[in-house]
Amino acid sequence: THYDETVVYKYASQQIKPVSLGQLLKYRRQPLSAANILDSVSYSQAELPVRLAKRVISFHRLPFIVGTNPHIARVYSQYYEAFDRLHAFAPIADLHAEWEFTRALERQTQLLVDVIPTIAQGFLECRPYMPSRDRTAFINELIRSRIGLRVIGEQHVALSFQLRDEQKAAPTEDVWVGAIHTRLLPARMLEQCAHMVQNMCEMHYSTAPAYRIDGDIEETISYIPSHLEYIACELLKNAFRATVEFSSQTARDAHPPIQITITKGDGYVGVRIRDQGGGIPKSSMPNIFEYSWSSMQDADAADDHGAGSSMAGMSMQTNLALQQGIGGPIAGLGFGLPMARLYAEYFGGSLDIVSMEDYGCDVFLKLRSIEGSVEDTQI
Repeated sequence: THYDETVVYKYASQQIKPVSLGQLLKYRRQPLSAANILDSVSYSQAELPVRLAKRVISFHRLPFIVGTNPHIARVYSQYYEAFDRLHAFAPIADLHAEWEFTRALERQTQLLVDVIPTIAQGFLECRPYMPSRDRTAFINELIRSRIGLRVIGEQHVALSFQLRDEQKAAPTEDVWVGAIHTRLLPARMLEQCAHMVQNMCEMHYSTAPAYRIDGDIEETISYIPSHLEYIACELLKNAFRATVEFSSQTARDAHPPIQITITKGDGYVGVRIRDQGGGIPKSSMPNIFEYSWSSMQDADAADDHGAGSSMAGMSMQTNLALQQGIGGPIAGLGFGLPMARLYAEYFGGSLDIVSMEDYGCDVFLKLRSIEGSVEDTQI
């Protein structure tokens, strides 16, 4: 190995110290102070290297042939580099040192942005060498860990910038606590995502269905916007693509619109996305939340998934290009739906799909407000 294993194992042997969402929101009702930021960075500095070290060590347990895959080896190196950079900081006692750590943390967070599409490609290539159950367990843990790392890291970075913004000018509307938006409008986010996906669909297919949003469109929740953006874009991409493909296969004169309905619940918001894209074949339903399952598996052969395929007729390169900039990675590598469900479940929500073959799909997304479940949910 190219690094000192002793240091990595020392950190990896330590217990993770979960933080509750209540603790992340504890600075909501007070102007931020230097003491608040030093308290936040103290936890981040102690916790993030431990979590990063555990991920580094987890790669050691992969079969040798899997670990040497260039995509997986690249992710392994990225996690080690992030660990090496952050653990090297001396204990932070003032805002100057905190700012240096924050900027390094911000850079490391950005460097790990491509972890999931890279690991997806790696495991797609390594499917013959690792049982599905083991592969799923590794990827689940990697993604859950990544979400926790990003929430903790981005929350501190946002708080640090927020303190400095408050010092420069009078604070604006009090809706942000770090990376958490305390009055997020799901309808507005879904509108933005639907418009973006519609434009991308139009760009690549030269046609796209309309969409409609109805229900409790003024309802707000406390949530991390980037999480909802990823989930929404992934679900909407599937709906738009399936609708266009099914129209082509059935010679429909016009695309039926995508229907997005928002409902208010007790401490949560429900979202239903309804399309008439031909549904998912019954034989494929047990696989839709499995990693590396995708119609792109047959991109170079005849389409074996029938009308339910939302990617038929598109090359791997086109699908990957379509994904760029739409709320997160991975078109055609079989990570979109399982990742969307992991994101939904992370804060106590859920994601379910009901398919009517040769007609369409209803997707039911439940988003639990962070503020409504702060004491129960730990990161």
